[in-house]
Amino acid sequence: MEKSSLIKAYHSMLLIHDYEIMVEERTASGEGPLMGLMHTHAGAEAWVTAVMMNLKDSDYISSTYRNHAHSIARGIDLNEFTAEISGKITGTCRGMAGNMHACDQNLNMIAGFGIIGAGLPSAAGAAFASKYKGTDDVSAVFFGDGAMAQGATHESMNIMSVMNLPVLLCNDNNHIAMSTSSKYNLAHESTTEYVKAYNIPAVTVDGMDFFASYEAVKVAVEHIRSGKGPYFIEFDNARFGGQWVGDPVNYKSDAQKQAEFDRCGVERFKKHVLDNGLLTEKDLAEVQERVTKEIAEAIKFAEESPLPEISDMFVNTYADEY
Repeated sequence: MEKSSLIKAYHSMLLIHDYEIMVEERTASGEGPLMGLMHTHAGAEAWVTAVMMNLKDSDYISSTYRNHAHSIARGIDLNEFTAEISGKITGTCRGMAGNMHACDQNLNMIAGFGIIGAGLPSAAGAAFASKYKGTDDVSAVFFGDGAMAQGATHESMNIMSVMNLPVLLCNDNNHIAMSTSSKYNLAHESTTEYVKAYNIPAVTVDGMDFFASYEAVKVAVEHIRSGKGPYFIEFDNARFGGQWVGDPVNYKSDAQKQAEFDRCGVERFKKHVLDNGLLTEKDLAEVQERVTKEIAEAIKFAEESPLPEISDMFVNTYADEY
């Protein structure tokens, strides 16, 4: 991988990591301007970045209510995104979507879905459209291990396979569905076991290893673009935070939490590139300086942006043209 790509990857991972720390701290303290229930995605920096770096601008993204990492790695405007989760009119969705549903459709992000597994039917629809139009565009859909107990997930995977649709199924297996360990709510802890029934290729990769994740996604995307149909990747990883900011996470032991922190994808990336002479400490420091500045500017933008007016409630409620 070229140096410019490594810097791009590190910037994405570090921006997600530091942004989520900011969200956690400012939400917990009530410092603002962030509003509402916050769901952070710290721990997913490596594999989410690996997915996005293998996609084209014309590919589709179907996200979840835990969409910060997906949005940042996709290249969303950080100022507008921060304003959005602050409920400001300058936000990506005019402050109307908030934290759970924020998305930029100019980046071919279909939506941030609040219902578990709801992104899969939409991804199937987008993939059908791509196939119908004869493009090689991929629809990447993100969902957690908890979605494997959702009927729509299985209905969607079945139709994706039957219709040979160009879908990249990205399973965020952090082994916790909200606050319930997957060993209590899934018949198989490895989500790839379910995919065998649908005749879809499925692999498991260490989602906290950027390089392993990148290579797995590269193989999957090449498979999909060549017209061979859907591909499923289980990204084995950890969710550092709770289900929401303020969740005491008392369903994990201190030892388990520490073991997960020790797998941090950002730290492993840094060690790999430094040990192998791929990047220097100076390179990493320059990215850190850039990330710190971007986050500070985003907070300032959100703080200085106005709230919507009452009249804005009626914008986008009905179609302007029929």
